Amino acid sequence: MAQKHPLLRYLFIASLISIFIQFVSLGFSLVKDHKKELLKSAEKIEEIKPEMAEQLRELAYEYDTNKYLRVMPYVNLLFLILSTVGVVLMWQLYKNGWYIYLFAEFAPYIISILTWDDYAKYSALMGGGKSVIAITFITLAFDILFAGMYFYALRETQKLQTINSTESFTNQDFLDNK
Repeated sequence: MAQKHPLLRYLFIASLISIFIQFVSLGFSLVKDHKKELLKSAEKIEEIKPEMAEQLRELAYEYDTNKYLRVMPYVNLLFLILSTVGVVLMWQLYKNGWYIYLFAEFAPYIISILTWDDYAKYSALMGGGKSVIAITFITLAFDILFAGMYFYALRETQKLQTINSTESFTNQDFLDNK
């Protein structure tokens, strides 16, 4: 078995934990009745913030007709599966795993920018406003950090393999010359 850089093991475990948490969260999101939840939330905050309650009601009624709100959880599931495939391939030391992981982690940000109006509505389901923007930047920072650390760990693993193969070749030469 090929020797792997220790950082790769930690990244692999952290990624699998994160992916598991995201799968569970997404699973709950897929089975939850968002329209009903939005209407309940609107009732709760009616007294405090009537304008926000009205926005939640509009979003609840739009949920039936807006394709973005219906499709986006499944798109997120697709990217989560691709991310898992990328992580497993990187663990097996396939360079393509890093590219798949990169695509799966950063494509949702690009989609969000291209569909900003619908994304703003979709993000209202997660709390909306400045909190979603803050969470988005935090997750973006972690995605960049993990992509960089994966790149480093894979490069260092490749160096270890090169050194080990050179040493075994040198040892074989030594034995052949005896």
